[in-house]
Amino acid sequence: MALFGGKLLPASFRGAPFAVQNDEIGGGRRIALHQYPGKDEPWAEDMGREARRWRFRGFIVDGDVVFAGGPIQLQRALLLAALEKAGSGTLTVPTLGIVQACVTRFSMSQDLGAGRMSTVDVEFVESGKKSFPSLLSSSSGLLSAANLAKAALVVDGVRLIAIAAAAGGRRQDMTNTAANWSTRAIALGNDATSLHRLAAQLPGTYGRFSAGGNAGIDGVRASIYAASTTTGELVAAASGARVRIRASAQTLQGACAATQLGYAQDVADAIVALVQALADSCADPADAIRLLEQLLLFDRTRAVATSAIGAAISGMVRRAAAAALVIAGGHYQPTSSDDASAMIRRIADARDIEATIAADARDDQSFTALRAARGAIVKDLRARGATLAQVRTFRTGRSLPAPVLAQRWYRDPSRADQIVTQAGGDVPNPLFMPTELRALAA
Repeated sequence: MALFGGKLLPASFRGAPFAVQNDEIGGGRRIALHQYPGKDEPWAEDMGREARRWRFRGFIVDGDVVFAGGPIQLQRALLLAALEKAGSGTLTVPTLGIVQACVTRFSMSQDLGAGRMSTVDVEFVESGKKSFPSLLSSSSGLLSAANLAKAALVVDGVRLIAIAAAAGGRRQDMTNTAANWSTRAIALGNDATSLHRLAAQLPGTYGRFSAGGNAGIDGVRASIYAASTTTGELVAAASGARVRIRASAQTLQGACAATQLGYAQDVADAIVALVQALADSCADPADAIRLLEQLLLFDRTRAVATSAIGAAISGMVRRAAAAALVIAGGHYQPTSSDDASAMIRRIADARDIEATIAADARDDQSFTALRAARGAIVKDLRARGATLAQVRTFRTGRSLPAPVLAQRWYRDPSRADQIVTQAGGDVPNPLFMPTELRALAA
């Protein structure tokens, strides 16, 4: 196939690019054939899809202007390191997009033109994750969209760091920029793990102001804790979350200090892990959305972040936060159709900003992935918000108890807590509700 054919992606593995002459894909079904004595017809039991396998035939060229590859010796070393590294990595298949795969075998050959070009023959097998199926991914596609955005930021980020390094970018700029983002992530993690935020998600009723963003229309929290969880256990959980964030930050610093500037896969992976550790520390999805938004708004004008290599690091952090926003939005339970619409605007606006930055920088894969993720979260929240009532303004002649208003408006006094939650901080006491407040229309 032609490398620059219509709408084909440039091939790469773990951020190391190579030109492709043709690729092959193989697969099938895993069939267990059962043959029984005295019966002529066998039974073919379908055990699922066979692992997909790809074979690439391609080349790398000295001073490739398309991939900003640099000297052929450097390209060989980077591609060799990517192919021999243990575990799975991000593979860009020109005709299928971004997948996770492992190398089964490869060959790299040179002829009399070794100073200008090397031919490459690589075989891959797809590699999934050791995880159980997710309701989030199977029902709405949000997890797939977020993972695609993370994979795209890795590919584009590694490429940008390699270009910046070839243009004279300094490792110190990368290290300082990563340190600034790590410090910000640690500070936000301390906010997320404060005791009053974690206690709000304990099972049971702990005050009308602590519903958080996971209560939904029925006011019942989808708590991440067991019914027997104590405050002491919350302290231990908070400490563990803070330790994980700091460990992720240290991993990022170590990757920045040790990685080859022309091949920064470890740096990209560490950035994704740091942002994910911050998101995982939040017991309340509304908290996760709030803190990820703050991470996106972090000051980008610092001197080290304005360098080319610093801008590449900052871009990866912001795009990782934008990808994590999709998952947090999927866990968020809107209390009304108005709440769902407001959340759509918040998340979509944040992603639009990052998609525009990616488009301006010609990071096509990140732009495409961010746009697809935006569509996934908008579709999910619209579908869930469509089943909820709108919010309207109610006026009463005098202050009444919440159960009385619930009976009057909904013929259901058990919805009193829902009215209090909808009114938010305007309710000093549920027995004396304001004479004008907003609540669900039905």
